Amino acid sequence: MSIHSGKLISSIEKISSLPILEGEEINVAMEILSLAGRSISADCLYFYRTGYIEKGEKTDFPLVEWISPSISEICSSLRKTHEYTEEDIETLSRLEKGEIVFSQLGSRVSIPVMKDRFYGVICCEDYSENRIWSDDEIAFLRIVGHSVASLFIFHSLTSAEDSKDLQLLKDTEYQLILRDSVIGTINEISMLSLKAKTLEEAAGIIIAEISGKPGVYRCRLSISRKINNNIDVSSDESFGIPSSVGQIEDQTIEVDGPGYLLSRYLKNGAAYRKLCISMELDSDSTGTLEVIFDGSGKLDGSISCLLGLVGNFLKLALNRVKYLSENERSRKISESLRRSTEIITKSLRMERTIKIIVKELSKVIPFYSASLQLLDGNELVVVGGKWPNQLDFTGRHFKIEEGSPGYDVLYRSKAILSTQAQKDYPQFNIPDFRFIKSWMGVPLIIKEKPIGIIAVDSDRENAFDCLHLEALKAFADIASIGINNSRLHEEVEQQAIRDYLTGIYNRRGLFELGESELKKAQRYHTDTGLIMFDIDNFKKLNDKYGHLAGDFVLKAATKICGSELRSADIFARYGGDEFVVILPMTDLARTREAAKRLCNALCSNTLEYNETTFNICASFGVTSYQREDTLEGMIKRADRSLYISKNAGGNRVSEGESSD
Repeated sequence: MSIHSGKLISSIEKISSLPILEGEEINVAMEILSLAGRSISADCLYFYRTGYIEKGEKTDFPLVEWISPSISEICSSLRKTHEYTEEDIETLSRLEKGEIVFSQLGSRVSIPVMKDRFYGVICCEDYSENRIWSDDEIAFLRIVGHSVASLFIFHSLTSAEDSKDLQLLKDTEYQLILRDSVIGTINEISMLSLKAKTLEEAAGIIIAEISGKPGVYRCRLSISRKINNNIDVSSDESFGIPSSVGQIEDQTIEVDGPGYLLSRYLKNGAAYRKLCISMELDSDSTGTLEVIFDGSGKLDGSISCLLGLVGNFLKLALNRVKYLSENERSRKISESLRRSTEIITKSLRMERTIKIIVKELSKVIPFYSASLQLLDGNELVVVGGKWPNQLDFTGRHFKIEEGSPGYDVLYRSKAILSTQAQKDYPQFNIPDFRFIKSWMGVPLIIKEKPIGIIAVDSDRENAFDCLHLEALKAFADIASIGINNSRLHEEVEQQAIRDYLTGIYNRRGLFELGESELKKAQRYHTDTGLIMFDIDNFKKLNDKYGHLAGDFVLKAATKICGSELRSADIFARYGGDEFVVILPMTDLARTREAAKRLCNALCSNTLEYNETTFNICASFGVTSYQREDTLEGMIKRADRSLYISKNAGGNRVSEGESSD
């Protein structure tokens, strides 16, 4: 089993807060072991030093032992108490993780407590299983050992008068103060970092907390990310040993451990320490914490171990913030996707579908502009999006050229994330698009075929990351479904308002579109003309050549007249051989001219059917929009004019009582 670092740090803080009273060293040591033993879930925890002769003098520390209340009997086979020789100590000191002994009855780890000299051994036993002792647990035990040893060192030196011993006392006090400060800082950072919503906020909190500690001169936290902006937060613009103290006279590497480096500097007689802790947050992010602080005292092994815990803790704290931030982003993305899906399934209009996609996309991706572009031959056409400064690129065409971002997305069928867009794609260096520094694009796919792309951009480099790209992919899937549904709906709608034989509008289409045009004419006080015509002698032609011939004539007349009309004109088959044309923004005179042009085009074209050639003619009636007019009323007037033409022999245009 392995104990979480946060629990161990909390225990160290409690241990550090215990008062040291003269004559109470054993009681305090017992309390330390009791706190530590419970925190690490040990069965037995003890500290001892006996019988080691150092430079001709024998120094004994009493055995201090804590046994879990759940244990009725200690395991003597795991216990190892004897007089340590210099060879034993040398062997033990080389074991970075201490000496670990396994037996059928449990396991024991023995860790030497030493720094320049041997202080004793801290041992921990577990009788339940062959326990695997983690790095954090071993570092924790080493700190506990130094805490117990410092009690006896402190007591033995309080009455010392020798300058060397007094200096050792000062160093011990310095170590205790520094250790307490580090532990307190870790605990405070733990509480404050819970408030951070992003890595940037967490880095700022950490730096603010560390830089405010006594004896700290400078500190900096840097987080490097493969994708997205790097983070660099410093307590001072010019990070480094204060320049006011002159050139560095000496530099000593005090601790070179896994993930951290502690150096001591001398400048003009003043001592400084520089701590550098490196952290690998995940496969995409690494971090470095640098702190420059007072370096006047000496350090023992417990401080070195604590540095390892600091690195692990910072890694845990930053990763926690990172994952919480990413989880929150994922939650927002899921919610936006849910809303988009719910609304799009109810909306069958492409314009509304695009607006919904862009609106929800803006909530999860910090884009500068966004667009949906559909494939039209060898071009992409912008069908909707969102742009700053009230710009609108809807309807703009872009050629799909090899090397362009659209080409890569469509024809290489891959999502593109470009954090340095102008370097990756020269197209973004032209004046219209020079603002694009980051770009993402994802194909819109229906039935495994690309129909277009959805793209977002930013005016900052490194503005997007992999999570943004995954979000864009998800929105592209929804957009593809929505656009496909809109197209299918439009096709069904067109079938409902199109004539099955000729392909032009039918009567329903005529009234839907025609009434809309009349509303515009009424609102904006513009002219609108209407032409109605039917084929002369159509019944005789049907009777003589058959209904298939009649269908042929209707389709031919549609094609001939359609080529003479504008794209804005509404051309419909009213029924049988009767046709209606609505001409927006056209007065009566020009409506009459258009009718004559259609009349001449029809009679001047010779048709051939089943080796029979013939010409067709038509009778025309025209009218124009009058105030408070209705489409039905205009058709009735045009119909009356049409019969004037027909009664006059056909192949002519009539208006009211007059004819041409």
